[in-house]
Amino acid sequence: MNNYATEARRRGRSLLVVEGDHEKNELFWLVFKCYPELHVDMENIWIYGTNIYMLYEDIIREYGDDWENEWTDIDLPFVISKKKNLENLCYKNDFTNIILVFDYERHDPQFSADKILRLQNYFSDAADMGKLYLNYPMIESYQHLKSLPDEEYINRKISVSLQPGSKYKELVRNESVIEKAVDFPHRIEDLLAGTRYRIEDADKRQICCDKILNISNDSEMERSLEEILRVVDDDKKARTLKYQLKDWIEKVGYTHENRTYWKHMREVIGKIVCHNIEKAYVIQHEDRNDSNDRKLTEQFEQVDLSQILNVQNEVSQDMENGFIWVLNTCIFLIPDYNFRLIA
Repeated sequence: MNNYATEARRRGRSLLVVEGDHEKNELFWLVFKCYPELHVDMENIWIYGTNIYMLYEDIIREYGDDWENEWTDIDLPFVISKKKNLENLCYKNDFTNIILVFDYERHDPQFSADKILRLQNYFSDAADMGKLYLNYPMIESYQHLKSLPDEEYINRKISVSLQPGSKYKELVRNESVIEKAVDFPHRIEDLLAGTRYRIEDADKRQICCDKILNISNDSEMERSLEEILRVVDDDKKARTLKYQLKDWIEKVGYTHENRTYWKHMREVIGKIVCHNIEKAYVIQHEDRNDSNDRKLTEQFEQVDLSQILNVQNEVSQDMENGFIWVLNTCIFLIPDYNFRLIA
């Protein structure tokens, strides 16, 4: 397990390379809001814009087929900044940690078990060449919990025949107990900016959102909302908006616990991490009873991302009867930084 928690590393820049917009502007925006200890600036989250198999081809194009040899030093920030035509090229030495987050995407026409395993084996250290976290079957797996806790998550898998990826996204939307809570800040923003309430000043709208997400008490909720919504000129609309937001907040449930939205979601994310650590251990060891006898820290210390990938490649070979274990590994960057953050 990497320990990034030294003072020197805290002061360094961390680069997070993600596949698409959802990863940057939903998942990791939320993670870094809830875990400010991670010290990752949003400007240092790069959207790669395509999949892991294209990254493999970009590495080949730059370094050749034998890129894994011991005398080749792969500089991912250079490869990616060159591909994205950034005004200023970046290099590995510009960053203390390099983190890659990509989907498994067994359904992709370019899928190659060999190529993806080579990448997983090579990119194994965030403080050196970079660390690759693969999500199975894709990023939305972090939301694929039907309850909290979800005792059935450890057995959750999907058929390889569930294609394309949009079908899995729809499945998660229909089954997830946390999808609406994850999306809550964006729903508030959209509601305030929409044609009905028209809070057009972006700064005022942001202040409203921040205050709504920091309400932490049921008994004070209505009064707090009335105060916040004074920016709405029409009293009738402001009253309607107040009750709509009150209903939304109650459904997310954070004020029931006398917590802000951020504290509530920090706990939710911590539970997601724990579910996935236990499942990763079971995928590797194929023994659920053994996992029950071990502390979560022990399980996490034994997580081997390459071994997990080998298992996933094996169980998903049969395109008719094969399956993929639902598993999200990118949220392991939290306990990789400091396990106590989820304790």
